[in-house]
Amino acid sequence: MQEALSSFRRNNQALAIPLTLERNIVIAHPVIKSKGPGKSFQSNLNLLDDVLDSKTSLYLLLRRGNSAIAITFVPYRAPKDERELYLRYRHDWVQLLGTEDIKISLICKETGEITDARSWDERDTHQQENESRECTDTCDGLHQHSVNIIDAGYKKNKCRLCDRRMKNKITDGALEALRKLENEGDVVQIVSTHHSFMIYSRKLTKMTAQSLNSDLVLSLDLQTSCLSPEQVPACLPTTHPTFTLYRHPNKLLYFIFHSPDSATVQQRMKHTLAIPGVVNVHTEDCGVRVDQKIEIHEPENLVFDERDDKVGRFRSVYLRGGWQGTESQYEGLERDKRFYDAVQ
Repeated sequence: MQEALSSFRRNNQALAIPLTLERNIVIAHPVIKSKGPGKSFQSNLNLLDDVLDSKTSLYLLLRRGNSAIAITFVPYRAPKDERELYLRYRHDWVQLLGTEDIKISLICKETGEITDARSWDERDTHQQENESRECTDTCDGLHQHSVNIIDAGYKKNKCRLCDRRMKNKITDGALEALRKLENEGDVVQIVSTHHSFMIYSRKLTKMTAQSLNSDLVLSLDLQTSCLSPEQVPACLPTTHPTFTLYRHPNKLLYFIFHSPDSATVQQRMKHTLAIPGVVNVHTEDCGVRVDQKIEIHEPENLVFDERDDKVGRFRSVYLRGGWQGTESQYEGLERDKRFYDAVQ
């Protein structure tokens, strides 16, 4: 562990070190390297998706800026005895690390509380609010743990990060395609079959598709450009739902959920559940922001209206209403929130 820690401190490109408890001994696993200079914090946090398991507790030393953060990850689905063990020794683990580099120690119970940059923005706001007044032992659970480390304990996100939970896996090629939706007429289209997700990218003279034989995986086949608004409806298959991202000549990026009535209920449900992950997570992670969301059930119904509150006949609850933070607003939201928050 000490060797891994020394390597972490020497190398500014080291993003994180996962550590586990084995027979009450802290074992360090290989250092996770960041994607390099110029990459966003969210882009680097995505590297932790393959490290964090919703059924396994661990310790994580994470670099953020010029300081390190000591995280005790005890997910709800991990065995109770395991969670209690990691919580019991979390102060001892932090002391083993030394205090000169570590700014804060905290507890996380969901992967999104670590892997979503919005969680860190929320913590920043909370910490600033606490620093603006004199902090006492009863100050929202924020205590001085040692000379240099603040122990923030556990604080549940205001936003439940539903979109992060509903995120589907995506290939590097698909992510690269989403990053290039910059020019007028650029199109990327995502569809789902019974067993898998595929991304279709179309040219006027050629259209092919490649499918990954695994459930809920986003993948890329081709890209297209120079499509006029009048040509987009012809790209929408009439037998199954599709997601289409289109850069309009007016510079806005449109997200089109085409859900034909002829599609099966299963196809509609898969696409509807996938919308938050596509719009809020994958596109945002690629530095692309959707300006307008549209839902249609027939290609001829596609109309590009700028920033209307509602365009089309909405089957998806996600596309109906406004926003508060990162949560979609719809009738019955508060009732549903009370129900899910009450689940232990």
